[in-house]
Amino acid sequence: MTLHDLGRLGGALLLAGVAAGAFAQGAEPWPQRQVRIVVPYVAGAMGDVVTRRLAEGVRAELGQPVVVDNRPGAGGNIGTRAVEQAPADGYTVLVAATNNFTINQFLYKDLGFDPLRRFEPVTVLVDVPSVLFVPASVPAQSFRDFVGFARANPGKVNYGSPGSGTTPHLSAEAINKAHALGMTHVPYKGASQVVTALLGGEVQFYLAGAGVGAAHVKAGKLRALAVAARTRLEALPEVPTFAEAGLGGINASNWWGVAVPAGTPKPVVERLHAALCKALADPPTRAAMVQMGNVPVCNTPAEMQRQLAEEAAAWQRTLPGLAVKVD
Repeated sequence: MTLHDLGRLGGALLLAGVAAGAFAQGAEPWPQRQVRIVVPYVAGAMGDVVTRRLAEGVRAELGQPVVVDNRPGAGGNIGTRAVEQAPADGYTVLVAATNNFTINQFLYKDLGFDPLRRFEPVTVLVDVPSVLFVPASVPAQSFRDFVGFARANPGKVNYGSPGSGTTPHLSAEAINKAHALGMTHVPYKGASQVVTALLGGEVQFYLAGAGVGAAHVKAGKLRALAVAARTRLEALPEVPTFAEAGLGGINASNWWGVAVPAGTPKPVVERLHAALCKALADPPTRAAMVQMGNVPVCNTPAEMQRQLAEEAAAWQRTLPGLAVKVD
């Protein structure tokens, strides 16, 4: 663990002490019962895997049961809305992807709420740099090869995503337009379904976290052409970065963050933050995250709030140029 990591963990533990002091002044200590973590995607998605890995450590820290509740649908909007409407008492927590916090409000006409106003940020858990996966049957050893393949097969190349409006969809469409690939978008219900389609040749291109397809790469069934990170991933060290592969500055990172309904007491937010960061700092857990191709983050609520505001503004400017449609 680096000094930076130790500093973040120390800060998290300090927040826990502050929260405990606040409770000691008369408020009922939280939690007194089960905490439910809603993941608005199907089981097996990266956020679900990360959440379930952390749940036991969070349970041990809080001293109460912690359950993971998958509520998929509508690009994550169904589960996100369920948490937005829940009581602001800390017993219903959201773990969701980039698009649920910074994109969907600009894509869906009837989203019904503003995530920047209706949630209290807790922390970004992990950044998940996307890897460009193609089936081994596609004759491309590099992204430049894939560009040639796609242009030589107009109307025959598809890219998959875990749903319309998700970050993998938007980032892939940005690549599609920037490099004139002429690919057709095929949405699925979740990451595992896209991988099945990729292996079966239904789609020829998929942006996803390394953990989704790394095993298939090692088995020779998929090929990884590039990773959207500043440096190469420990999980796939032979795969070039987007910059090295010629993809330019396209944003294809998808992080997973934690939030609670607006109005949740600050001491509750602080204790939840401390429990999550302590669980994430556990050496075996941290090593597992890195092996999956994730970059552990665990920033402060204020840092996450600034990140949300900045990214939401950036996506609001970018989306009109992509001209994507969602159901």
